[in-house]
Amino acid sequence: MPSLCGRFRRALRLIGWNVLLLAAGVALASVAGEAWFRLTKPFMESFRPLEFVSNVGRIRPPNTEIRATNRRDYWNVSRTNSLGFVDREPPSPERAKATCHVSVIGDSFVEALQVPIEDKVHVRLEELAADRLPHLDVTTSAFGMSNTGQVHQLPFYDQYARRLHPKLLVLVFVANDFSDNTLIRTSIVRKRQDGELEAAWLPHQDPPLSRDSLPPTSWPARLRNSWFALWLYDEIDGFILAGAEARRKRQTGRSSPFEGRLEEDTLQYTRFTLEQFRQRADRDGAKLAILAIHGVKFHRGFEQLGEMAAALGIPVIDQTDYILRQDADLMDAHWPHNGHWSPAGHQWAAEALLEHIEQHPDICDG
Repeated sequence: MPSLCGRFRRALRLIGWNVLLLAAGVALASVAGEAWFRLTKPFMESFRPLEFVSNVGRIRPPNTEIRATNRRDYWNVSRTNSLGFVDREPPSPERAKATCHVSVIGDSFVEALQVPIEDKVHVRLEELAADRLPHLDVTTSAFGMSNTGQVHQLPFYDQYARRLHPKLLVLVFVANDFSDNTLIRTSIVRKRQDGELEAAWLPHQDPPLSRDSLPPTSWPARLRNSWFALWLYDEIDGFILAGAEARRKRQTGRSSPFEGRLEEDTLQYTRFTLEQFRQRADRDGAKLAILAIHGVKFHRGFEQLGEMAAALGIPVIDQTDYILRQDADLMDAHWPHNGHWSPAGHQWAAEALLEHIEQHPDICDG
């Protein structure tokens, strides 16, 4: 009978060969995966630089190429205009004043780095209006910046949109705007000792860095030379996040942290900001409307948003309602692996806005 030592050596050799074959298989799969991504994908990392502008906050550098991808659904390259927004060059104030100009203000849904500029909601609106309402001569502009709430977007109107004399000012409202409007996220609103809110412009204060401006210190950033490794990281990260979401749902009975109770401060800051936009629109002779994106209707704060808007005389355009009236699927309004608008989502948002203009011809009067 073979000695114990001999059997042990044979077992080690067998394990060694298995490890070697496994390593060779992993190496071969990695090389094949890397080659496939390099040949089929234009890039695997987003490039979204930021700069700080006094009285405005953080926006993109003017005339700069922006790249955005989630490494699954979209690989989009756009360019900022001379103002630092990912949009066409806005019309001159004289040209805009002579038209029925619509300015759209919002966060990442308006910045819309996921689609080409020609597919964005305001561009689609302009095209639809030219076809169906040519006598109104509708022109549009957009001022969107990711990771902002309405309270951060007030300067977008004061410094940029107001110059264009918009007949209609559209605030695109997203569920996380409630939290984005709170004191923790803003340096332009403060609460007085009597509990009332007031504007607190701090033009020289550089606010905290956003995710877009953080240095690439995470381990996937260090793997930028391997496109296959970046994709693999996304797959693992998505699996972990899905598990965490399932655990939270089992523990809390909610599928999203946005479904929880809204704190009064959150509502107070949002109410204050809408009042500020209402005052500006009245002062400048503009109509004001809120476009609630698909899904906001199912958010717990939708009812409070409607109450705030009604008290201020601001109509709420519900994209969810519009999509359902088209017998369309709400899931088609966003990307399969990203919650932002797909081209279809932008199209439906534009159609909902056009419907609002058609139903309120006084918007473009004069």
